[in-house]
Amino acid sequence: MPLNHGRTILVGAGAFARELIDWSLDGALEDGRAFDAFLDSSAAALDGFGHRLDYLGAIDDFVPREGDRLVMAIGDPAAKARLAALLKSRGARFARLVHPRATVARSAVLGEGVVICPQALVSSHARIGDFVAINALSGVGHDVVLGACSTLSCQVDLTGWVKVGEGCFFGSGARVLPKVTVGAGARIGAGAVVMRNVPENAVMYALPAKKL
Repeated sequence: MPLNHGRTILVGAGAFARELIDWSLDGALEDGRAFDAFLDSSAAALDGFGHRLDYLGAIDDFVPREGDRLVMAIGDPAAKARLAALLKSRGARFARLVHPRATVARSAVLGEGVVICPQALVSSHARIGDFVAINALSGVGHDVVLGACSTLSCQVDLTGWVKVGEGCFFGSGARVLPKVTVGAGARIGAGAVVMRNVPENAVMYALPAKKL
């Protein structure tokens, strides 16, 4: 079945999914279509937001049809990895969503199911793994390697030659200085500035704001 005859389906229907629905209307999906349907534990997840998508049931129960293309709308790296593996084992195929106001270098390499939001930057020779989400205003510098299923919140800055393992999460405004390695499964808190290598599964946070 040709690509444009299948359904385009959101995996998850939280706040991030609602953003992706709006951005699909800007032509962000690689086949130029908008979303047709969604998967979620709740059939009412999109009620009240004006989005008229078909409900196809819970994610864990879904079996794709030929021609279906899915987009992962889940931010948590571990959940994203589990669900991607489950759905791929059933034959699911995933589309990329790259907003037209994002900048992606021609020499960059994007994996399957990547989501790149408005005004994000993916620079020269960066390599982006499968199911990575790069949120609005975030930057992935030249020669960065960004592991599968990782999530960058808004305004994250990964500078040149940074290496990030699989399944990492970066809070809003986090920065990683050049040539630093962030181990798989690490979580970098909002506003943190990472200057040294981070072990696998480490949790790194900046100091919170204090009343003066």
